[in-house]
Amino acid sequence: MYRRDLDGLINAGRLPNFILLHGGEEFLNELYAKEIISIWNAQNCEHIYYDEYNFDQFRDFLEPSLFSASNTLHIKMSKQIPAKEVKHFIAACQRDANNHFLFEFFEDTNRASGEFLKAFGANDVRFFKPNTPNEAILLLNKKCISTGISPNQAALTQIYQIHNGNLNLCASEIEKFAMLNLPLNVENVRNAVFGLSEISFEDLFEKILNLRDFRDDFFTYIQSGSYNELALINYIYSAIFRLFKIHSYIRINGNFNLIAAIGYNPPANVANSLKNAALKLNLETFREIFMLLNRTEFRLKTRANLDKTTFLLSALLELQSIISKANKSKI
Repeated sequence: MYRRDLDGLINAGRLPNFILLHGGEEFLNELYAKEIISIWNAQNCEHIYYDEYNFDQFRDFLEPSLFSASNTLHIKMSKQIPAKEVKHFIAACQRDANNHFLFEFFEDTNRASGEFLKAFGANDVRFFKPNTPNEAILLLNKKCISTGISPNQAALTQIYQIHNGNLNLCASEIEKFAMLNLPLNVENVRNAVFGLSEISFEDLFEKILNLRDFRDDFFTYIQSGSYNELALINYIYSAIFRLFKIHSYIRINGNFNLIAAIGYNPPANVANSLKNAALKLNLETFREIFMLLNRTEFRLKTRANLDKTTFLLSALLELQSIISKANKSKI
C-alpha cells in the first residue's frame, strides 16, 4: 500500500498490528514509525536498530508475559532479515492482537524483495519522495505536531528551501526548535537555520538523464559534508540498472508491468516517468553506460593521484553524451 492508504487506516482506526515501512525517504519512515508506535501504545516496547538485531535474543519477546499485557517490537534496519524470522514475529501478532511488530526498512542501495515482502502481505507500506513542495510542507506540518510545536507555513517553506528539499534536514531543524523551546516563525528561521548545501542524488540523476545542466548541483554537492564519489556512482548505477530491467521486461514480454520488472508498483506519475526514461534508451546505450560506470568506479578506486572531482564530472558529462546520442538516434 501507499502512504495515502496507511493514512486511511490510521484515520479509520483500523491500523493492523504488524506493518512493514520502507522506502528511500528516511524521514517518512521515521515519521510514520513514531506515529504507529504511539497509536499502538503498548506497555512494553523494544526498539532494535541496525546491528543490534539478533533473532535468538528477541525470539520470545512477543510471547505471553506476566509483566505486560501488550508488546511492540520495532526493528529498524537497512537490510532484510530472513523471511522465517519475520514470519515468526508475525505469527505471534496473529495469535494475539496485543502484540505488535513494526519493521522499518531504509532502502538506500538495498531494496525489499522476495519472501521478506510477501510475509507482510497487504501490510507492506512503501513510501516515495513527495511529488510537490506543497506535499512536503504538509508532511513537515505533521512533524511539527508530533514534536509538539505549532506549525508555521511560511517558516516551514523557508526551511524547506534552505535545505533544498532535504526532509531529513528539515526534520532536524524542527526538532531543534522544539528542544530550544523556540517559536517557529520566519524571523527565528532567519536567525537559527543555515543550509548545509545538500543535493539529492535523485534530483542530480534526473537532470543528467534529461540532458539538463547539472553542474551547479554537482559543485554544490562536492562542497557538502556528505560528498562521496563512490556513493554517487553507485546510486547512478542502481538507477540505470532499474531502467534496464524495465526496458528488458518490455522488450521480452511486450507489455509494461513494474511489479514483474522491478518488484514494486510506484504511483502513476513515477511509473510513467520510469517507463518513458527506460524506453528512451536502447540496449547498446545501456551497454555503453554500464561500461562507463564500471571504468569510472575502477579508476576512482585504483588511481591514488587522480583528481577525483574533475574525473567524476568528466564521466558524468560523458554519460550525458551517451544518452544524447541515443535520443538523437530516435529522431
